[in-house]
Amino acid sequence: MRQRQEQIDRYVDSWNESDVGHRHALIESVWSTDGTYHAPAVEAHGYAAISENITRIQDKYPNRVFCRTSEVFSHHDRARYTWAMLDLGGSATIAGVDYAQFADDGRLRRVTCVYDRKPRSGE
Repeated sequence: MRQRQEQIDRYVDSWNESDVGHRHALIESVWSTDGTYHAPAVEAHGYAAISENITRIQDKYPNRVFCRTSEVFSHHDRARYTWAMLDLGGSATIAGVDYAQFADDGRLRRVTCVYDRKPRSGE
């Protein structure tokens, strides 16, 4: 359980990393080579696409911080947790639930994002 929480926390850290080289190193350490990120607006396969999606979100929503907002609940090779992307005042711009599946080596194989809160107009 502890290893999965650490993997997920490092994955969340990758969303806050603005240095592409450091972010790519985080992604490689957290994701399996066949990793896939699914969200309502994107499906990213592999390290480069996952990193490009993070860059896209950082550019669209500058000055935001991602954080995990719940425990990591695990069951066999899967886990669930909640998260939020906060503005500088601490308000959630976007929030949701991620459902993670782990590969045999403990790295993420698939993350499916379901939004609880989407940005309002102008955010």
